[in-house]
Parts: sequence; structure tokens; C-alpha cells
Amino acid sequence: MKLIFKTLANSIATLFILSISLYAQVSFEQHLVNDNTHGMGSIYACDIDGDEDNDIITASLEDNQIIWFRNDGGTPIHWEKIVVAYNVIGAHSVYAADFDNDGDLDIIGAAYQGQPGIAWWRNDGGDPVVWTKFPVANTFINAHEIYAADLNNDNLIDVLGASSDLNEIAVWYNGGGNPINWTEQSLITNFTLAKSVRAGDIDGDGDIDVIGASIIDNDVLWWRNDNGNPVSWNKQDIDLNYYGAHRVDTADINGDGKIDVIGAGYLGHTIAWWKNGGGNPIVWTRQIIEYNFINACIAYASDMDGDGDMDIIGTSQGNNTVALWLNDGGDPIHWTKIIVDNDFYRVWPLYASDLDGDGNKDIIAGSSHQGNNQIRWYENLGDTTTNIESYSNLLNPKDIYLFQNYPNPFNPSTKIKFSVPERQFIRLKIYNVLGKEIASLKDEEMAAGEYEIEFPGESESAGNGKINNLTSGIYFYKLTAGDQIRIRKMVFIK
Repeated sequence: MKLIFKTLANSIATLFILSISLYAQVSFEQHLVNDNTHGMGSIYACDIDGDEDNDIITASLEDNQIIWFRNDGGTPIHWEKIVVAYNVIGAHSVYAADFDNDGDLDIIGAAYQGQPGIAWWRNDGGDPVVWTKFPVANTFINAHEIYAADLNNDNLIDVLGASSDLNEIAVWYNGGGNPINWTEQSLITNFTLAKSVRAGDIDGDGDIDVIGASIIDNDVLWWRNDNGNPVSWNKQDIDLNYYGAHRVDTADINGDGKIDVIGAGYLGHTIAWWKNGGGNPIVWTRQIIEYNFINACIAYASDMDGDGDMDIIGTSQGNNTVALWLNDGGDPIHWTKIIVDNDFYRVWPLYASDLDGDGNKDIIAGSSHQGNNQIRWYENLGDTTTNIESYSNLLNPKDIYLFQNYPNPFNPSTKIKFSVPERQFIRLKIYNVLGKEIASLKDEEMAAGEYEIEFPGESESAGNGKINNLTSGIYFYKLTAGDQIRIRKMVFIK
């Protein structure tokens, strides 16, 4: 019986990949945010003013400014440029988090060429927002990248920094107070030209670990958080031969519940990910996603096509390119490359966020020093085949079509839409990853038309009674009409 389920699961996975390759087309429409911001080193998106629209913040190293582009939520979006901080000499990295636990997002920024080192700007609310500056680490010079996470489980957001001049990865613990008291702890001081620092629970023990990259040592390392006061950090290797390691990040790429690592090799011209195989020490397996991405700057993981797994977006300064690699599953994973923009001079910083509130992750990118001074955003139009007329020239008019469920991921329910070109017998079923049927939503003759059915998660489902103990994870929904089969993937989160 287990073998039957496994075979069915493999067949479902194979059919799903084929259906995505044949029918799903993620496309983007380019928009300009600003063309007068000079030499960006970092971009981040979040809702700064609490109006439920995601704004853009950036560090401009040639303007020496931390800048907020306020999203007015219009169609098209109008971006208001607001300078949060002047005289941030060589502003190079920016991030946002609620450092003082007052419910709104503050901004942290780093100066690469001088003062103020690392500082944070408290969001005091108001319209316009009032910003109050406080130091974090005045002497942490040449900070190439900063990040924020609660590293010691005290419900206060701490700060991480990577300094290319000090060859150092360090953390500053948030001790609370007004102003906040910061306590510095160094993780490494011989990490030559340290370029990147990020955080994630690498070993699944509930503590946030740290990862970093050195462009000269060609090292990707992680520091295991062993708790304590101060926190005890245990350095571990991920890859000691990743040429020109420039940027790292964390995400569960293959959906196995373990945090993997993504990287961009600036000198090696590669985009890669390292599979976390578990164990003690953890076994890492590297897969190169792209070999000829010249001067790769950024690799960032986000679900861009709404299928529940992590795709990769990246920038190539040498190719002037913004690209997307769709995660098609498999072991090793098969990646489908989509060029989002191949004419963005000296593009560098990159981020993904839903800017227009349509449920699709959009892409934001900016040009680096001596570039074209632009910030662009690429509107994710989603599956361009969702309009029957738009794909009628690609498919047989008698073909059924199965749309991506929405919302996805979902809890407690999601809607599944499909089209039937002529009267015929239709089956719509839900399967788990073992290939076991867990719900039958339709099993009847249906007239031609477009239908939308709600899958109620753990509630009543036709033909199956109650679905008890529906666990978080990946599920497949399968539409059958005669010899036609369409399969898509969805994700349930408890």
C-alpha cells in the first residue's frame, strides 16, 4: 500500500511540474519608482506608516541618505520620496524592524565610509512621520550589510553587522530602555572582506543562528546559537570554496522543513543554494542554479508564482539583469529561468514584496554606484494564462483548465477555480504528499463554464466526511475530465 501511495505521489508531482511548464507563465510589467536616487546599496520593503501598503526604503551611498518612498496605494502607485536621514556617509545597508516594541516599524542603517557607523531611527508616528536618530555602533566602520532578528529570545530585536574593513561579523543585543542600551558581541574578526550577514534557525532547535559570507576567503559559514548569557556561538562550515561569496540568505527551498542557504558569487558569477541535510554536524549539498550570471550581486528566495515553494530572484551587475528562477521541484530541483529585466545598468539591490496588494509578490531593484540612479519595480501579473481568451491560442479549445488556488498558502480555507469547455464528467480531488486522497470536491457531470469551489480545510468535504488533523504542508489538487488531467500544488499552514 505504501508503495502504491509513493508511486501515485511521484506521478502527481511529475504531472504537476508538467502542468506548470505547459500552462503557467509568470510575467512582469516594469514601473519606475524614482530616477534621482544615486548609488543604492540596499533596498527593503515594508509598511512604514501603517496604512497597509508596502513602502520602499533604500540606502543611497552617493547621496549619503536613508530614503523612504511612501506608497500612496493608488493605481498606478505614486511614490513620495522622503529623506529619513542625511549625512549617512556612504549609506550602504538598510533594514526595518520594531526595535522599541511600540507597534510601528523603525529603520536601521549603516554608513560604509564613515559616521554614524550603524544607527537606528525611531518611528515616532505622525503625518509626516517624525524620525529620531540613535546610535548603535559608531565605530563599526565599512558596514557592508546589516540585519535584525531576536537572537537571545528576549522578545527584543537585535542587530547584526558585517564589516568589510574590520573583517568582522558582530551582533548588538537590544537591552531595552529609553534610549535603547546596546551590548556588542563579536562572532568573528578574521573574515576577510565580510560582505553579508543573515539569520535563521538553521538546526531547527528554536534558536536563531547566523550565517555570513566572505568574498575574499570564499567562505559561507554559520554560527550555531548555543544559548547562554551572553550567547555562545559555535562556528560551522557550509562551503569553504564558494568563489567570491557576496550575499547569503536563508529559506526552506525544498519544502522539507529545514532551513537551507542561498548565495550569490560575485567573482564566480554564480547563483547557488545549499541543501540542509540535517545531522550533527549538518551535511550541506551545493547546487549551482546559474553558472554565467556575471558579477552576481543578490540571491533572494520568495514564492513568486504562488505555488507554495520558494523561487529565487537575483541581480547580475555584469549582465545588467534581474532574473527569476522558478522552483519546479525534483531532486535535484529543476529551475526555470525567466529574465525580468536585461537592461538595468549596474543593477544591485533587490527585494520582493506585494506592493499593489493583489496577492502576488512583486520585485524591487535599484542601480548601484555609478549606475543610472533608478529604482524600478516589476509588477507580478501572476499566471497570464488565467484568462481563457489569452491562452486559447496555446491550448486546444476543448482543454479543461485548472487555476492556482487563492489564497495560497491558506488557513482555514481556499478557493479552487477551473474551466470546463463542454459538458462532461468532472472529478476534483485533493491529495496529500503521499498520494492519499483526502477530499473529493466534485464527482459529477458539469456543463461548460467557469467554476469556483471552496476547499474548507478541516471542515466538511464531499464524499470524505470530516478531514481531521490536516497538518501544515504541501497538498495537490487534481482535476480530471476524460483523459485530461490537470494538477497543481497548494500549501496549508496551521
